[in-house]
Amino acid sequence: MVPYKRHDLIWLSDKGRDYALRNIQSCIPEVNEKEIEGLIFYTPQIPAIVRRNETSGTKGTQGTATDNLLHIGFSSPRIIDGVRLRIASNVSPDCVTDRKTPFDLIKYDKKKLPHSEVLEALLDAGNKYNIQVGCFGSAALQLVTGLGYLRENSDLDIYLNHHGSHQDLEQFFVQLLSFEKQFGVTIDAEFEYQGKYGVKIKEYFAPGKTVLGKGLNEVALLQKDCFF
Repeated sequence: MVPYKRHDLIWLSDKGRDYALRNIQSCIPEVNEKEIEGLIFYTPQIPAIVRRNETSGTKGTQGTATDNLLHIGFSSPRIIDGVRLRIASNVSPDCVTDRKTPFDLIKYDKKKLPHSEVLEALLDAGNKYNIQVGCFGSAALQLVTGLGYLRENSDLDIYLNHHGSHQDLEQFFVQLLSFEKQFGVTIDAEFEYQGKYGVKIKEYFAPGKTVLGKGLNEVALLQKDCFF
């Protein structure tokens, strides 16, 4: 099985979208069936987002959901009463026709984003400090669809893979905070740990000895002194 991770975008076959429609786990806010079907079968297709298996009670192997299904979410550009329409479902990996990681998305036209300048600045900082920068969430969906997921006051979600030292990561974090002030944008950054956990960089550099790591099938409390 392909080692899927949280935040990956996946495109589904018609069979996969039909399965997802018939296996809805939650929908926020509640809407009628026609609107749910419209999001899942939107044309051109809006990719699903790989999400954590929140029903798993035991630690699973990274990349393989414990029930052999991928747990996915659909997110709409539409805001209903101040809440974005989101649908949770699952699907067989056999129904996946394409996959993009957060790092693949940087190749798309960043001018589609209202936050293109800050994203370019983060990419430059990443090159300087040995950190690969990708994006996820609403920014990722807007990059691949061109639909208006982001608003001027939206956060920018970025995902990091660092190849350097603790000092490199710290210097990048200092730059990130300065970009927030410079561009007036809140940056929600996660960095990858051990190839399986997403760790919020602001939590990592906050006081304390532990930080939360979110994996595909588990959430773990990680000791900060084990990172480097």
